[in-house]
Amino acid sequence: MFNTPYGSFDGNSWERLCQQVFKKKFAADGYQHIPATPGDFGLEGFTTTTGYGFQCYCPNESYGDKELHEKQRDKITKDLKKLRTYERDLKKLLGTTKLRRWYLVTPTIARNELVKHARTKEAEVRGWNLSILAPDFEVLVHDGENYAAEIQELQLAFGMALDFGGLPTVLPPLGDAPEVYENNIVRKTKARLNGRFAADKVAAKEAELNQRTRREFLEHDSHFRRINDQAPTIHSRLMRLINGYEAHVLETRATWEGSPQQLTDKVREGLAERISKELAPHIDETEAALIARLMVARWIAVCELDYE
Repeated sequence: MFNTPYGSFDGNSWERLCQQVFKKKFAADGYQHIPATPGDFGLEGFTTTTGYGFQCYCPNESYGDKELHEKQRDKITKDLKKLRTYERDLKKLLGTTKLRRWYLVTPTIARNELVKHARTKEAEVRGWNLSILAPDFEVLVHDGENYAAEIQELQLAFGMALDFGGLPTVLPPLGDAPEVYENNIVRKTKARLNGRFAADKVAAKEAELNQRTRREFLEHDSHFRRINDQAPTIHSRLMRLINGYEAHVLETRATWEGSPQQLTDKVREGLAERISKELAPHIDETEAALIARLMVARWIAVCELDYE
């Protein structure tokens, strides 16, 4: 899935959203959706009165700027070529309409070189002198911001929470050596158990809690990966929720007056409650509690949750 300010999408779900937007925004211009069956003609919809043609593109996974730009560039090249290949078929679909503009609609524009590429292809396509194109034919690139109001209006209509950006939908990578995380777990285990047990029981309690925290820390990455593989949209929403909750963790720890274990319990229970509330029915209370345990173990290991 590809993460955007409006949610996570793959090629199919992005096209479905775009079609809803086009039908709403360009209804007065005679918008006509072109289904992809029985053939893909490089055009997924057009307006009969203004001659605007639309082609949607969203990758199925996240890429760096360089690779994303290359895929967007190649998409423009490939689909514009189809206008010439399928000129006769498109003529039957367009009727008397001549295309004045062809838009690639993609969630984000990776590099400004894409606009330069659009200008280059525009000149090339004009030189084909196709019967379905107007003499002033243009190739343009739109990103999600061109349709932000329509997207958010649709999300409101379907009862979806709006995302105004600002919170990442992935966890920050782990950058320290394993021994750093191990030392953090050991140190914080001692703090959580300090003064709670008789001297003859402390060593066994520390060993048990160290093992449990270490195991949950090591399991968190694979568990979140499984969620992403099986339910990428829910994973994106979950990561956004966790990143937002982390700010609450940092503020709570800075003002905390109770014991380390009380703070740990409060953070874990608060996260589980928020997950259950915001992601139900997709994540139930049992899964929410597991995710909260794994996430608290990570915060202990990387020092977001500290007691000093």
